Amino acid sequence: MPSRRRVRLAALVAGVLSLAATALGGCAGLGDGHDRTAATPGASAGVGVRTPTPGATPASPATAGPPGARHAGALPGQVRLAGGREYVLPTPAPARAGARRPLLLVLHSFGGTWRRMEYLGQFQATAVRRGYVVAYGIGARRSWNAAGCCGWSNAHHAKDVEYLADVVADVRRRVPGIDPRRVYLTGFSNGAMMTLHALCERPRLFAAGVGVAGALVGRCRGGAPIHYLEIHGTSDAVVPYDGGRVDRLHATFPPVSHLRGTIAVRAPGSVVEVRTHPCGHVWPVGGRCRLDAAAIGWDFLRRYALPSPAHQVYRAGTGR
Repeated sequence: MPSRRRVRLAALVAGVLSLAATALGGCAGLGDGHDRTAATPGASAGVGVRTPTPGATPASPATAGPPGARHAGALPGQVRLAGGREYVLPTPAPARAGARRPLLLVLHSFGGTWRRMEYLGQFQATAVRRGYVVAYGIGARRSWNAAGCCGWSNAHHAKDVEYLADVVADVRRRVPGIDPRRVYLTGFSNGAMMTLHALCERPRLFAAGVGVAGALVGRCRGGAPIHYLEIHGTSDAVVPYDGGRVDRLHATFPPVSHLRGTIAVRAPGSVVEVRTHPCGHVWPVGGRCRLDAAAIGWDFLRRYALPSPAHQVYRAGTGR
């Protein structure tokens, strides 16, 4: 009969081997939701999400309505809007005289943070090279109201589309030369759902968007063509590729394959593309997922601009 010491040693070795296999497997996410897969260089597939427990995510300073609890320290480039919500605007690179620069808004996942989105996509470095300005949204209690998911924001009907429009207006006041015809969105998971929801609600404000592991969970209002790229894992068990009810999120997701047709009915002339990879609920960075979401996303966005005249002038505070 094996000794207790040998049993404990065998269990420890099995645990280590299991972790190593997960890290090298490439399709499953690790860590607390957004850390890069800890694999050998070039072998990592993506960054996974562990779904937060509804109602248990930490509070964000960007609560709807009056300002909520503050962070212990100020975030780099943290900006507070007149309505009390916040976003992050890192100092943009100097622009050439007279240059018109595109703006990209980056939206975190349910339970995620803007810092981890920057870590996933390395947006700031790419923006400097491409001449963009990047801003990071902060969802109320780390969630977005995508008209069907997720968390606190959905349950309390947070006015997140209006919040994003206010962010755009505020960035344009602070940063000269923002091109109103080239304002874009990208997001992961609940942030991808919010990206698509905002495009459907404000097609004359946002020129295009890229979502990773998202879904259309509400109606698409349309009224003008939208341009959207969905990057989705066929093994996704959090937002299933084939759709279905996810009780933990209190949401029902339609099949990703239905996305193009659903939007075409509401917004004729739209361009909706879907790129798949074999992994799960991750932000793919190459390796076994076989694509780099950030690189593909930048190339998609640069193809689109709003027609001229760009759109109706947004009036701050009206949401229009």
